[in-house]
Amino acid sequence: MSTQRWKLGAAALAAAFFLAGCETVPNVGGGAGGLAAALGGAMGGGNNSAGMANGIQDVVSGASAVFKDYSPQEQRALGQEFSSVLLGARPLLRNDAVQRYVNQVGWWVALQAEPPKDKDGRDIQFAWRFGVIDSDAVNAYATPGGYVFVTVGLLCKLNNEAELAGVLAHEVAHVVRGHYLSALKKGGFAQIAGGIVQTQTRNGGAMTAAMVNAVRNLYAKGLDQSDEFDADRQGLLYAARAGYQANGLPKVLRMYAASGSGSDAAYQMLFSTHPAPAERASRLEPLLGSKFAAASNVTNEARYLAMRRKL
Repeated sequence: MSTQRWKLGAAALAAAFFLAGCETVPNVGGGAGGLAAALGGAMGGGNNSAGMANGIQDVVSGASAVFKDYSPQEQRALGQEFSSVLLGARPLLRNDAVQRYVNQVGWWVALQAEPPKDKDGRDIQFAWRFGVIDSDAVNAYATPGGYVFVTVGLLCKLNNEAELAGVLAHEVAHVVRGHYLSALKKGGFAQIAGGIVQTQTRNGGAMTAAMVNAVRNLYAKGLDQSDEFDADRQGLLYAARAGYQANGLPKVLRMYAASGSGSDAAYQMLFSTHPAPAERASRLEPLLGSKFAAASNVTNEARYLAMRRKL
């Protein structure tokens, strides 16, 4: 893996983030306020927060414990080095307009997630970064600390902004629920993670081959199925809170089931590291028919297709 390639990739990602900070995402059906009105009756709450609490499990409950082992600074260090491994395989897409667009949607969705607590009970504020990887594979990735990536191959398969929001929200959920930090523990990578943090924060040197391989193995193995189902549920919530059609993520899952397979090179990694997409979609159906029945129907299809033509 080339350190120079990572530095160039990180610079491009930082530039995309900076550009994204100049605007908010408009025309999503009133944002959180619009969603509060839409869900008030369906969920029995007088406001957005109360209504959500009545129908969806608390997104913070059970998630904070895993963050006690890593400070926000250490999580960012892990995220940077995990990202270096991902970008060492395939670089960021050199397209400022597309990078800006994905950052805008991603940041707006991430704002809908409740921050977990650190060991002192303070909210953890993630320095979110979103990027598009120049790869034909159909996939999306997240790292500790708030780095989220989608591939060009995935963007070409999506049909509207609500679907993109659903995918990004799923990855955001992996971060705020601490799924990758938990995987480090369960997989016996805690010592390796400590070495990665020390390398990034103190030494400033390159990761060892063992560290790189550990990160690669983590992504090749994938997360627990229970974590994937959890991220689906929370992602549905975050995207709906952002004012998007709640059905965005389920539509993507049904697209995976209809057009992909484990023998297709473009989908191979996705299928090998996730539960069957049809099962994931079916688990979300009860929520769509009840808790989110009155949610916004905004998809921003025209805007998404205009972006997709730039790929």
